[in-house]
Amino acid sequence: MKVLMVASENDALKNGKVGGIGDVIRDIPKFLSEQDVEVDVVTPGYQYHAMANPSRLVTSIDVPFRNGFEKVELYYLEQQSSAKIGQYVLESKLFCQGSPGQIYVDDGADNPFYSDANKFALFCASVCELLIGEWKDRFQVLHLHDWHSAFIPILSRYAPRYQSIEALRSVYSIHNLGIQGIRPLTETESSLQAWFPTLQYDKSLLVDPRYDNCINPTRAAINLADMVHVVSPTYRLEVMKASAPEHGFIGGEGLEQDLQKADQQGRFVGILNGCDYSVESPLMLSNKELLALICRQIRGLHGSDNFIKASHFVAEQRCQSWAEQAFSGPMLISVGRLTEQKVRLIFETSERGYVLDDIMHQLAQYKGRMIILGSGDKSLERKITQVMQRHENLLFINGFCAGLAEQLYVNGDIFFMPSSFEPCGISQMLAMRAAMPVIAHQIGGLNDTISHMHTGFLFSGDSINAQVFDLMDKIELAVEMYQQDKAAFAKMCVNAKAERFLWQTCITAYIEQLYR
Repeated sequence: MKVLMVASENDALKNGKVGGIGDVIRDIPKFLSEQDVEVDVVTPGYQYHAMANPSRLVTSIDVPFRNGFEKVELYYLEQQSSAKIGQYVLESKLFCQGSPGQIYVDDGADNPFYSDANKFALFCASVCELLIGEWKDRFQVLHLHDWHSAFIPILSRYAPRYQSIEALRSVYSIHNLGIQGIRPLTETESSLQAWFPTLQYDKSLLVDPRYDNCINPTRAAINLADMVHVVSPTYRLEVMKASAPEHGFIGGEGLEQDLQKADQQGRFVGILNGCDYSVESPLMLSNKELLALICRQIRGLHGSDNFIKASHFVAEQRCQSWAEQAFSGPMLISVGRLTEQKVRLIFETSERGYVLDDIMHQLAQYKGRMIILGSGDKSLERKITQVMQRHENLLFINGFCAGLAEQLYVNGDIFFMPSSFEPCGISQMLAMRAAMPVIAHQIGGLNDTISHMHTGFLFSGDSINAQVFDLMDKIELAVEMYQQDKAAFAKMCVNAKAERFLWQTCITAYIEQLYR
């Protein structure tokens, strides 16, 4: 069996990821290959990867796009490939909408996905062109990931040129239903009609259920793919229900009826992602060594720029002040993208400002600290910086460094993951792998991976206020156990480290439930 993985991110390539999907695309091929499944992976090169890696030009193709043709080049990345895994990138000037290597572009709330939809529509058309040319008869399965690859089932169903691709088994994996890639059908350069002007299609399967003048590529792929897959069993149940934000519940985000239909047709499954346990963790550092490492990383983030971000300036000063103080914990750690999904709850308003202010005040009662490592939404970055300025026990490292993240997993005492929804989550698995119990919301993949009072502390609630109240309660429970019942906390650390979420189990389910 040979599978083609189509995605926007791939952490097998340097600077090839933004979020968790990059980790998954890095890991799946490795474990599939151990089951004698051959895998090729293709992403856009973003005018970077073919130049930044030892690569070989495989072919140059002219792709029908808009009212003409776009030249696209396929490169094979030699260093990252192996006998059973081929790593490829597609390069075109249109794949670089921002700076070279930039995967996503934020076009603002007034024109969401304008640049990215142009880019990924051409990317999908290019993959289709390869599947009837250079890659004809090469694969048995197309495994498509998130909306960035969702134009492939649209083109294979409705474009006569690509209808032979429909014979391949298609699997559509949803890693984040909150991002659907919605764009207008017409009347803009970033629209379905502009990209594929002669395409005739069944509007009822493609349009967004809320905006009937827009294409929803996620909905289209759900309706057109042979199999639809989400990345945890609990998330599968959640997305078949309507979202109710007023109750703090994020479900199908408008696509619950399509997912219910796919389920009734036996096309919808939830398979938990795995974690790689062969990776060696770094050694634990002393408090001063850790702070020195953080200082170096912060300086690396702003480089030689004359202008230093306020977040970096305050963080560097915080490192220096912490280095002069004795500290015995607890240290809470949070690592991840700063998005509404991840941190909405802690930025609900409170008497002190935000819930995060309340958390820092609560931690101060126990002489606790928190380190947050992440970047993303600029307004959220500003808010965390403001809270850091108000609380001496918070350190916010505004950026991402994989090596530092690994060190924080080892040096932290309690991992903090207050997501409003979580399709699977990888951070909690990495934390437990490093023997760190997790405070998390009892939803999605967090519910499937964390056992309350065994490997962590789960909060819940049928309203946002109830969730915030229970979150504060579980933080207090965790830090009290850390300080007052060392034996129970140590046992929880042992339990967390012993948990196993194996890719081998996941891959067996892929082969049996998705690919056959």
